[in-house]
Amino acid sequence: MKFMKVLSVILGILMIASGIYCILNPDITGLAIGYIVGVSMIVDAVGRIHAWFQLKKNGQADGWLLAGGILSAVFGVILIADVATQLYMDMFIAYMAACWIMVQAIITIIRAFRVRKFHKVLDTRYLGKHWWVGLIMGILLVAASLMCFIHPGIVITSMGILIGLGVIVAGANLITLATTPTAKKQQNK
Repeated sequence: MKFMKVLSVILGILMIASGIYCILNPDITGLAIGYIVGVSMIVDAVGRIHAWFQLKKNGQADGWLLAGGILSAVFGVILIADVATQLYMDMFIAYMAACWIMVQAIITIIRAFRVRKFHKVLDTRYLGKHWWVGLIMGILLVAASLMCFIHPGIVITSMGILIGLGVIVAGANLITLATTPTAKKQQNK
């Protein structure tokens, strides 16, 4: 048990170091997303094919499960092996993020005007008084979305920073969980 705690602390420290590297090199990290998706597809393929063999033993095998596993493996290998395909995946993700930001911007603007209308109809004292803050946020989100469409590299760099922050938080959580005394030990004190 003590070995696992020490291993968790070491892995947590390595994760924090990796997160710092990702933040210091966000472009490289952002461009690795296509590679990460490829590896994930291969892991998914292994899981699906393994599940198919387990189900086959019980006579419950489904050809679609095996086909999905094989396709995941093929697409994962293609994505890992071909740098151009990785770049296309990165760009696709960047443009999808820009689309998502635009949709959120439109929803924010619509909600701001609805809050304004609600405020006028009910003559509320506080609710909806600052509806314009939502409008400004929506306009800023539209500007950010347009910037992302024009310069998708911004999204890729931002994703690299966010991945780094996520890895740092995960590493800190791993260290915290490893060093926090269990409930059983606390009761004995």
